[in-house]
Amino acid sequence: MPKERVSSGVTGLDELLSGGYVKGRSTLLAGGPGTGKSILTWHFLFDGVKKGEKGILFSLDQTSDMILEDMQDFGFDPKGAINSEDLTILSGTLKLVPTETSYEYVIGFDHPLLREQPFTVPRLAELVRKKATEVKAKRIVIDGLGPLLELAGDHSEIRQLVYGFIRDIADGQNTVLLTHELKAHENAQNDEMPYFICDGVVKLDTMYSSGDYVRTMRVVKMRGAKHDMRRVMFKIGSEGIVAFPDARLPD
Repeated sequence: MPKERVSSGVTGLDELLSGGYVKGRSTLLAGGPGTGKSILTWHFLFDGVKKGEKGILFSLDQTSDMILEDMQDFGFDPKGAINSEDLTILSGTLKLVPTETSYEYVIGFDHPLLREQPFTVPRLAELVRKKATEVKAKRIVIDGLGPLLELAGDHSEIRQLVYGFIRDIADGQNTVLLTHELKAHENAQNDEMPYFICDGVVKLDTMYSSGDYVRTMRVVKMRGAKHDMRRVMFKIGSEGIVAFPDARLPD
C-alpha cells in the first residue's frame, strides 16, 4: 500500500516527494550555509499550523528571538502560532561543563523552565518526546545536527549517538525533519554520516552559471517510498521558498 504523506509546505518539493515527506518517519535536510534548510522547515511547520497539526521546533543553532525575527521576515506568523499553542519553539546551545573527573557536553536551553536543567543527548530525546506528547504535536523539527555531532569523537560513536537520538524521536507517530550543515571544503568529517541514519534525505545546493549562483534541491533518498531524484531549481524570496520542478537548469 502507498505510504501516507505529509506536505512539505512547498508545492514543487511535494511534487518531487510524490506528495510530501513520509508520515511518521525522519527526513534530513542537508546543505551548505545559507542554502535554505531552516526556511524549508518553517514551511513544513506552518503548513501544519494551517491544517490544525501542532508542531515543535528545537533549534541548537539560534536563539528563540532570532528565529521569531527571521520567520517574520519571510512572511510567517510565529507569534500568532505560539499564542494559539499551535507552535512550540525551544532553542539551546551546546556547552562544555566540568565533572569530577573530566568534562561533558550538555545542551542548555534559554526557556525559563529549562534554563537550569542541562540536557545530555538522551535527555534531549526524552524532552522532545515528552513535549510532543504534552502539546500533541504531529510535526517535529530539529534544526542543527552539528552540535549533536560534536558530542562524540570517532566515527562509530557519532553514528550510534545520532542514530539513537533520531530513533527515539521518530517513533512513527510524528513526522520529523532534521537539518545538517555540510562543510564547504572537501573531505569534511561527519558530512555524510547523517545520510545513513535518516529515512529520507533532501540535499540543498548552489551551482554557478553565467556569472550567477542558482539554488537547487534534490531528493537523495526516501526509504521505501516513491520519489523523483532529479535536481530542480528553487528561489528564496519574501514569502520563503518557491521550487520550479519544470524549469530547465542552466548548463
